[in-house]
Amino acid sequence: MHNNVLTRNQLMWVAVLDAGYPSALASHTALELAGFQGFAAEAAQIHLLVPRGAKVAHLPDVVVHESRRVKPEWHVRDGGLPHTTVARSAIDAAAWQPWPRFACAMMAAVVQQRFVTAHELDAELAYVGRVRHKAYLREAIRDIAGGAEALSEIDLVRLCRTFGLAPPRQQSRRRGSNGQLRFLDAEWDLPDGQVLVLEVDGAHHLQVQHWEADMRREREVVISGRRVLRATSYEVRIEARLVASDLAAAGVPRRVVRM
Repeated sequence: MHNNVLTRNQLMWVAVLDAGYPSALASHTALELAGFQGFAAEAAQIHLLVPRGAKVAHLPDVVVHESRRVKPEWHVRDGGLPHTTVARSAIDAAAWQPWPRFACAMMAAVVQQRFVTAHELDAELAYVGRVRHKAYLREAIRDIAGGAEALSEIDLVRLCRTFGLAPPRQQSRRRGSNGQLRFLDAEWDLPDGQVLVLEVDGAHHLQVQHWEADMRREREVVISGRRVLRATSYEVRIEARLVASDLAAAGVPRRVVRM
């Protein structure tokens, strides 16, 4: 009821009211309403899900997605705005763009932020039918269910599978000297009785405050009796053969295949 520029929330309302029942906000927009953080560039537009063939107005910054699987009884509301569930929204956000690695990262991110479980994603993926990157999504969800919660951890699991190494324990808990609960990226029990830890560093680990904290944490891990190796997420993804060779040289056993 004004002639000023619409706020984001107002534009969301205009989109769903124009499209009418049973339309709903979807993808990144639905995740935004649920409190999800990350992928800001992809979340700039407002994503609207409507039944196939629905007639809607052309609105700035609103992307309309048509689907035969619009189930209003499954929609949830935040502030009165209808939107798809987190599981459906994450899968749509992953499938409605061209990059399979982005799709896998989205699966990992929503689980890591505790908005949904791998089991819920798997159940939703079985329902949505044919979607882009489905094989990648299925594999990513399987790895997440095994303990991977970040794209670098998924890459590490895939590295071990590809080069025949035993899969690691991921996100093992331990308490630091100050009592704070910490998590180790990956560790293996070696045949000689030692424990090998691999810490996978993303770009943020290059920042001074993270670098110093990482060194302090590594000292504590070594003092506890574990051996520590480090690798960057780039190495795990792009130079997987070299990382696998180093892990094998450090004593990581071969993967046991049960028939």
